[in-house]
Amino acid sequence: MLNVFSGEHDRRHVTGMLHQVLLTVPAATTGLMAALLLGADTGPRVTPGVGLHQLVGYNLLLVSAILGLRVLVVIFRRNG
Repeated sequence: MLNVFSGEHDRRHVTGMLHQVLLTVPAATTGLMAALLLGADTGPRVTPGVGLHQLVGYNLLLVSAILGLRVLVVIFRRNG
């Protein structure tokens, strides 16, 4: 009988891949939400030049970049 995940190495590999996916999905989602909010020209104004949607969009863009960079660091550290 063959047990695919019987070894510790197999379980660590699958767990690592799952963690990468679980970080990539929020990174992509927040990036998409940031792009949509940055494109919107509606909503209340925080300052005369910046709306609330743009302010939230820039913050989400920062979160997306941090999560995306985290995924890249994990990928390149494992292969390096």
